Amino acid sequence: MGRLRRKERTNEGTRMNETAHNTKQTRSPALAGTGTGILLLLSLIALMIMYTETMLIAALPTIQTQFNTTTAWTAWVISIYLVVGAVATPILGKLGDSYGKRRFFLVAMVLYTVGVIGNGFAWSLASLLLFRAIQGIGLAIFPLAFAIIRDEFPPERVPPATGIVSAMFGVGAAVGLVVGSWVANNYGWQTTYHSVIPVALVLVVVAALTLKESPIRTPSRVDFPGAITFAIAIVSFLIAMTEGTSRGWTSGFIISLLALAFVFIIAFIVIEMRTRDPMIDLAMLRKRNVFLPNITSFVSGLAMFMLFQSVVYLMEYPAPVGFGTDIFRAGEILAPAAAFMLVAGPVAGAIVTRRGAKLPLFIGAAILAASFYYYYLFRATQAQVALGAVFVCVGVSFMFTAMINIILQSVEQTQTGAATGMNTVFRTVGGSVGPTIAGVFLATYVAPIIIQTPRGPIMGPSLPTAMAFDYIFLTGFGLAVVAMIVTLLIKGPVKVTESVTQAAEESLAEAHV
Repeated sequence: MGRLRRKERTNEGTRMNETAHNTKQTRSPALAGTGTGILLLLSLIALMIMYTETMLIAALPTIQTQFNTTTAWTAWVISIYLVVGAVATPILGKLGDSYGKRRFFLVAMVLYTVGVIGNGFAWSLASLLLFRAIQGIGLAIFPLAFAIIRDEFPPERVPPATGIVSAMFGVGAAVGLVVGSWVANNYGWQTTYHSVIPVALVLVVVAALTLKESPIRTPSRVDFPGAITFAIAIVSFLIAMTEGTSRGWTSGFIISLLALAFVFIIAFIVIEMRTRDPMIDLAMLRKRNVFLPNITSFVSGLAMFMLFQSVVYLMEYPAPVGFGTDIFRAGEILAPAAAFMLVAGPVAGAIVTRRGAKLPLFIGAAILAASFYYYYLFRATQAQVALGAVFVCVGVSFMFTAMINIILQSVEQTQTGAATGMNTVFRTVGGSVGPTIAGVFLATYVAPIIIQTPRGPIMGPSLPTAMAFDYIFLTGFGLAVVAMIVTLLIKGPVKVTESVTQAAEESLAEAHV
């Protein structure tokens, strides 16, 4: 009997080893088993989303005029999309880890498409913000996409693959800023959404028919109390920032909102510490190479959206404040910068593979700091503005590619959805704060334009002064310097030397031998 039991245990161990081996050999069940197919699909989706988002940026002044609102509230067209995304991404990332990444990738795709359709028919600022909020749930597409890449690619291919997807951000942004801006300038900004609808529907169908489910699961619960308290804290803070200039920073309304934000962020932290499956895993943040990249993620998101908001208004405001261009010209100025992301992403991915992820993250932060200081000194011509935007986008692209690889190599594979979702939270919260900060400066430092008439000079509308843009760019410079310092504290060089997935599978097989 003892010999028989030993034989049974030996056979069981052999079967487990064979299962583990087969899992490694067939680790890419998605999209008919082809890594190339996965990469193509995710790249096209990234391109579509960036086209959709960047074509809107150049139209912000037009939307402000059409809906008769303020610069500060116009910034909410960007901010509400990012705030909802910040709440939705860790939830869908957690659900993806528990019940399947493909399933909730498709959920995010469908909701994003619903938002796109609604935006094309928005009849007021309130309706536009509602559909932008629905669209924001679709931000979970990105962490789930990176998690799928981690599941389906061998470790040496993960950095180049994430670099290619990141590069599609640049392609989509370039197309959106040129083609989207041209459509918005000639046919109206809502027509640009109409042009995206068929593409979004086709990609949803293709993903549903071809993308197969990943077998890697981590059962967990959704942290709804954490999500609610987090959302209240962020929204209260952003409303206070938006209304501070008009109501007064010391008014009871603003102080109450800031106090509410503080109370709910404390409540959020307490909830996360006591919740079994938190929205943001504070224990995971105790890892230096998870916490610090997320700080740089916040800075990069803030910097990118603050820059886009500022440059668009700088281009479209009349002289002497800006250049008085139309939507299409503003898009043309930003398009080369977005196109450079196409090159910067794969270059950063190659550096990650050869030298580790810490170096390109520091390079990106340094380029970002130099870019904002450049803007502080040089923005007298359109060529100078275009060159500065190139520097910013290259820096941000390096940071995006490097930070996601640091995080992917610092957590267990079963945590990738939650970890990348948390990274997206930091980046999108930064992105939601960026336009608001820019809007506050643009609304605070204003002066009336003097218009010369045959009867003498008269005072025209009040527009932001050069000091408003100075403060925006100096703020960006300071935050980028902070990101450089934070990067130096990361345990480096974070080289991609082995597969976390392979180690997990081998440990599982050994546990059953």
